[in-house]
Parts: sequence; C-alpha cells; structure tokens
Amino acid sequence: MNTKNSIVVMKFGGTSVQDSAAIRNVINIVKNNKLNKVVVVSAISKATTALENIARFAADKNVQEAEKLLDEIINRHHVIINDLVTDSALRSAAAEKIIGYHRQITELIKGLSIINELSLRILDAFRVFGELMSSNVIYHAMVNAGLDVELINSQHVIKTNNDFSRAYPNFEVSQVNADKIVKPLLAKNKIVLAQGFMGSTDDGIPTTMGRESSDFSAAIYGSLVDADEIQIWTDVDGVLTCDPNIIPGALKLKEISFKEMEELSNFGAKVLHKNSVKPALKKNIPIKILNSKNTSSTGTLVCSELNYPEHIKSVTYKKNIIVLRVKPKESLNQFIFWEMMLNILSRHKPQIDILLSSNNALIIVIAESAYTKIHYDELKQEFDEISECEIVKDKVLITLVGSDLNSINNFEQSIFICNPGIKAESIIFGFNPHSFSLLVSTENCDAVLKNLHKEFFENKTSDAGLFEKITKKEEKSIA
Repeated sequence: MNTKNSIVVMKFGGTSVQDSAAIRNVINIVKNNKLNKVVVVSAISKATTALENIARFAADKNVQEAEKLLDEIINRHHVIINDLVTDSALRSAAAEKIIGYHRQITELIKGLSIINELSLRILDAFRVFGELMSSNVIYHAMVNAGLDVELINSQHVIKTNNDFSRAYPNFEVSQVNADKIVKPLLAKNKIVLAQGFMGSTDDGIPTTMGRESSDFSAAIYGSLVDADEIQIWTDVDGVLTCDPNIIPGALKLKEISFKEMEELSNFGAKVLHKNSVKPALKKNIPIKILNSKNTSSTGTLVCSELNYPEHIKSVTYKKNIIVLRVKPKESLNQFIFWEMMLNILSRHKPQIDILLSSNNALIIVIAESAYTKIHYDELKQEFDEISECEIVKDKVLITLVGSDLNSINNFEQSIFICNPGIKAESIIFGFNPHSFSLLVSTENCDAVLKNLHKEFFENKTSDAGLFEKITKKEEKSIA
C-alpha cells in the first residue's frame, strides 16, 4: 500500500481513546500514516455503559442519579479538551459542542422520566451521544495538532433498518451517501473522521448496530470507499489462541482467514465484531488487527488466503448460554410445528448460535445478552403450547476454530482424552469445516479451555511464522 491514492480505514476503540494520553497517541498514529484515510472512533471507555445507565435511571424516575452520572461523563470530555486543545478558539468551539450535547441528553432524561418506558429506540437515542462527544473532542484535538481533518456524522452516511440496538445497514443507500459525503473529502486529501457504532433510519432516527460494533462501522466504511486495508486498533496485540485472562501464555496469530475469523467472532472472540468480516470479504479488503498501546507489534492479518490448512487457530467461548430442549407435541404436523416455532423465535428475536434437530427433538442454543434482553419466561410459555420445552441456563459454548478440522488426525479423540471426566452435553461440528463446539457447564469452562489450549497449542510444535509468543512489557505508544 504505497501508492498515492491508497485508502486505509483506521478504527480506534474505547480503550484507545479513553483519555488525553490515549487520544494523543491516536493522533500520532494517524499522523504517521501517510495514506488517505477514514478514521472511525468509538466512545471513550465506559461512556456507552454510563449512557445506558443514565437512561435506566431516568426511566425509573431517578433523575438526580441520571444527571449526576451524566455530569461525570461530560466532565471527562471537558478534561480531555483542556488537556489537548491549546488554541483558545478551538477549545471554546469544542467545549460549546459538549455543552450542547449535555443539554440534549438532559432533555432526554426529563422526557424519559415522564413517559417511564425505556424502549430500544430510546436507548439508542442515548447511546449515540458517546460517539458524538468523543468524535467532537478528537476532531478539535486533531485540528489543534495540525491535521487536515473533516468531521462527518455517520448518521448521514450509514442508513440502517429500524431494528434498534442491532440495526443492519442498507449498503445501497449508504453507498450513495458515501459517494456524496466521504469520497469528495478523500479526493481533497482530507482525513475523514467518523463515528463508529451508529447510523440512522431513512427517517433520521438514531440507531446502533450492537455492542462493540465500531469494528463493523470501520468495515462498512472500508467497503463504501473501496479501501485497500481496514485497520482495527485495539488494546491487544492481535488475534490470540485463547483469552489471555484465562490462558496467560496465549499466542498471537500472524494471520487468519476471513472464514476462520468470522467463526471466531460468531462464537465469542471479542477482538473483532462478528459482522465486520462480511463487508471486507465481499470486496476482499484485508483487515489488520493492531495494538494502539504497543505499536511495535505486527498484529494479525485477516485475509482471503489460507496459508495454514488443517490447523486449529484458536479456542474461544461464550458464557451465559441458554439451551432450549424442544420436543414437538405428537398432535402437531411436523411442518406446522416448524412454522409455529419460527414465528415464536421471530417475535422474541433471540441470538441463536446453534440449532440442532432430529426426527423428534430440537436443541436451540441461545446467547443471552443484557443488551437486547429476551423474556425467557414468555418464550417458554409460547413453546409449551406446541411442545414439551425445557430451558437450561448457565451453560458455556466452547469452540475450536481452524481450517479443515475434520481432516486433522485424531481431532475429536484428542479433545476428550485431554478432558477426562468432563461431560460435554452437545458436540457440534460447524456447517463448514472451520469450527467444532462443545456445550459444557459453567464451572468446567476454565478447566476445559486450559486443557484444550495445552493439547493443541502448548504440546505441539507449531508451524514457524503462524504463532508468536507475547512477552509482557510496559505499554508502548508513539506519543
């Protein structure tokens, strides 16, 4: 990517923009990249959660607590402005914007305390202020640092459906908007600064695309501007072989294919939002996952090439798994049952990870999420009308991800030999040969992960170049 007209999309997450020092580091990273670029930013760390709590306090008529928490978030932004924006006119403009957002959120609090009903649409109206405020602060800090940058509003570019809290973009409409708003700025060699996480409906109603979806926003922008690379700057060195909080000796992958990364994200890996792969894969745009706090790390390349077939790349997990065991009533025709079951699931919209069926029973594996809370008592009540239904909670879905897993010698046997005495309730090979999942009890999660990591990564000699050891060191930025 050395050509003059190459475009890179650079996304910086909440921990990468959490305070003045982090944002100063981001500005230096952006400065050091000489390509045309779209920079996508998240809210500052913990701001989205705070805004959700503010909305909940308001809905409970606890206006005092809502305004107290809001003041804390607003003050964090003012502190960053005072630290990074030394030009008095710029500082005044940045502060005035934050004051304006403060007024708007305060009005939302008052209105919500009156109607006393927190819908997902209203929750999204609160959430988007995190990115609006952070991008305003970062924009003025960038201008103060001498960067030629233009701030745009992602609600004017990314148009979505009205599935609030997990909206999905309309790429055709968004492309028209990007052609009008984004591409002319890039043609002028402007740095385009945009918000992640959010969009809007055709009517201009704010939407969000799910927790941690700024990665998805970066991939959307990458697709819309035909970027040469999408960079996801986060607080880890890349894609790891397991969660380092459980496996301190987890290894970093040099590269991973789009299909493998998609499986890894779908089954719990937090390093990249699960929807991010699709836009990049469609246009074959490589994704680089990098550490803003350790810029010397080479990161992980996510691309279409599969240079290491018949290899396990990582083991991941999802907690708070709900399992529905469903046996249709004998009086129901099979096709009628399926129609009624799908209607029930459509109404409740749970996040279904796996659905297994046999002649007379189904197992539905659902990831529980506080973000879009499902009322499981109501779900079970509806299923009880058409089946014998049992809901089992507090399970963990552990998934091994790689390529051509069904071709690896003694693969399944090795899994169970290294986990003696641990019962796996369900064993699932993925629709494609990239994943193999086990459903286990919560209390066995850490032990199973450690055993699997030891068996497939620590006890085997890896191909040179695929895995790298991570050495503990002080955070290193380029500020």
